[in-house]
Amino acid sequence: MPAAMTHLAVARAFDADAGGLFYAGSLAPDYTDERIIKSKIHLRDVDDREKALRELQSGVDLKNTFELGWLLHLFADWRWDTSVIPSFSKEYTGEGSWFVAYRAEIGKLSHSMYHRENWSHEVWGQIDAEPVLEALREMRKVTAVLPVPLELDWYCARVERRHRYNENAMPEVFDADMALGFAAETAKLFKEWL
Repeated sequence: MPAAMTHLAVARAFDADAGGLFYAGSLAPDYTDERIIKSKIHLRDVDDREKALRELQSGVDLKNTFELGWLLHLFADWRWDTSVIPSFSKEYTGEGSWFVAYRAEIGKLSHSMYHRENWSHEVWGQIDAEPVLEALREMRKVTAVLPVPLELDWYCARVERRHRYNENAMPEVFDADMALGFAAETAKLFKEWL
């Protein structure tokens, strides 16, 4: 599970011109902090995650940019969870829980990318300009496949605010080049997977 800016980098690598609703969709599955709900949304509670992603894909409207962004988020998390996290946990030699250190590290990476990537503010501006709540209410009428987080506006504003005020965060293990490389490869693999 990468943090927000890595998800936006994946979305941008997939389609930089898709717009604010696509970018909002690429953040949407993280809208809750409740671990049980988040695990269910991210399909972490199933034995075969790729199969579950395929089943979800069959019910998602791929022409709906929000739904496509949502599916891309889950695909990116699946890739990250099977490649980056095992490597970090295996190589971690610090004190305390590797998971706590990992969460701090991805947060620092995301905050540093927010301030250092020249596309960051444009993408957040597109999210802010999108009538997300209105689009989600419409989506709720036509789909039962995805949970529709009507508090997504609040979530996006909270995430951006947290990024804005952490401009001195510097990751120690991950860097923007790693995140951007992951984003490019994941976008390519997602296109092939679709």
